[in-house]
Amino acid sequence: MTRIHAGATVERPPGDKYVRALGFVELTFPSSFPKESTLRRWREKVGPELEVAVVAPRAALWSDAGPLRWDEGLESRFARYLEALDVLDAIAVVPTGSELSTSQKDRERLIDLFGRLPDARRRVWAPRGIWNDEEAQPFARQLGITCAFDPLEDASPGGDTAYVRLTALGGRQRFSEGILYELIDALADFAHAYVAIESPRSFDEAVRLDKLARE
Repeated sequence: MTRIHAGATVERPPGDKYVRALGFVELTFPSSFPKESTLRRWREKVGPELEVAVVAPRAALWSDAGPLRWDEGLESRFARYLEALDVLDAIAVVPTGSELSTSQKDRERLIDLFGRLPDARRRVWAPRGIWNDEEAQPFARQLGITCAFDPLEDASPGGDTAYVRLTALGGRQRFSEGILYELIDALADFAHAYVAIESPRSFDEAVRLDKLARE
């Protein structure tokens, strides 16, 4: 039976209500990271039971010269990201978009990027743009990282553990109970599946998914 770790995608560390209801959260920090001491106090307050993922912000992946073009400023911002991962004992989630192609040069940049993340930490790549399933998933396996996917739209990357990112976009503005059951069925072959929901009702939908998965 798949152990589903349901959570919401949020922009700041959640409070007690969230922690009492759910055991997983995906943090985005769109503007800047809180101070290290602030993150440490929050981590100590919620305890080790809450599993945390931190999404790498654009600022930690881009310099003035472009994506993954490392200079002193980008090195410093990426170091802040690594610090947040360490303090929160978090899964690293790295999204990329159409700015990175499937060219050999960009593949080398991605290899370098994931080499900067500790091997002992779960590393998740969330590719978009021209990286389709047939190219992204084998490349992720080659690097020994997890390829995030949407089971309602994408092919399964295989493996024991899945990382799912569900976003309410276009005609899919909410995740009904029927869609959540469909999701659970699509994850049946995994031992563990982390599911991060980003929608106007992400907390309620994650709670509902958690309940359905336990039933």
